[in-house]
This record gives sequence, structure tokens and C-alpha cells, in this order.
Amino acid sequence: MKRLLFILFLVPFLFYAQDTTSVEVCTHDQTYLQTYSVADGPNQYYWSVEGGTIEGNTTEHSIVVNWLNVPYNMYLIRVHVISDAGCYGDTSHLWVDIDECSYDGIYVPNSFTPGNDGVNDVFKPVGENLEDLDMYIYNRWGGMIYELHGVDDSWDGTYRDGDVQHGVYVWVLNYKFINAPIWKETYGHVVVLR
Repeated sequence: MKRLLFILFLVPFLFYAQDTTSVEVCTHDQTYLQTYSVADGPNQYYWSVEGGTIEGNTTEHSIVVNWLNVPYNMYLIRVHVISDAGCYGDTSHLWVDIDECSYDGIYVPNSFTPGNDGVNDVFKPVGENLEDLDMYIYNRWGGMIYELHGVDDSWDGTYRDGDVQHGVYVWVLNYKFINAPIWKETYGHVVVLR
């Protein structure tokens, strides 16, 4: 009589399917603390991080990495997974690009991941003592696809009731601080990651 042996092994997802992520290291809003995770299951996890420091346990399915005082560069995060049956799985990798904080009283993120996971789903500028703002977002052909008005407004990555494509979008921002006599203007770009 022949017997078949089946081993169930839960394979982790690669950081929500992203290969590279950018982090602007800012002390004013603690963006230097970033959370990374893989699919949870009855597994053992072994994390390693180049450059940054893991805060807490390195054997959980989720970790927090402190990027404060890390030189601006690309760094590799790895997680090795071993199933509860002792089977070794593949190693998942994520490259993290540490960038200088662009904070000058107002902070504008350089990327976001619109979707329904509740994490980094909308794009909006934030700032201390920000009274009002108007932001205009353009596609690569120069067509305006979205407008934000007021400090509570945000963009969810849609245009005409549909999702915009993965890519780079240009923005122009006019803003005014509380008790400031004049409006200021700045511009930049945001990457939509899908």
C-alpha cells in the first residue's frame, strides 16, 4: 500500500507585492518609524535589515524599523520563513530607498498606495499651523486630473471615477500658514504605487 505525504507550507506574500519602497525620514511626524509585514500564519520568521534598526522582536510576522540617522541610500530588508512543520521557504526581499525629508513647515509625501487596505491610501500635504491650501495634480501630458482645496482634502488616486495608472504625477501646491500675510507656492511629484 502506497502512502502519499502532503506537507502544508504557508508561503508569505512579498510585502504586499512591492519590490521597492521610498521613505522620507522626517523627525516631525515620526516617518522614520516604518512597519513591514508578511502574511501571518503558523510560521517562524527571521528578519534582517541593512542600515536600519529593528525595534522589538525579529521573529514576528510584522516588524517596525527605525531609519533615523541612516545615511540616504538603498537598503535591503529580508525575511526568512520556516513553517511550523520545519520546512524552509523562500526568502522575501524588499529594497527601501531612504530619502531626505522635504519638510519646510509643510510635508508632501513622494508616494502613496491607493487601495482598500487602510494603509497609505490617500495623498495630501500636511503641516504645522497650516491654514489653507490649494493643490493641483497633473498627468504626464499636463492635463489636470485632480484638485484639493482645504487642509482636510485628499486624493484617493482616482480620475473620473476610475483608478489612475501606476506612475508619476506632478503637483502644484499653494498654501498659507495661520497668521501669515502671503500664500506660498511649491511643486513636485508623487508616485502612485499599485
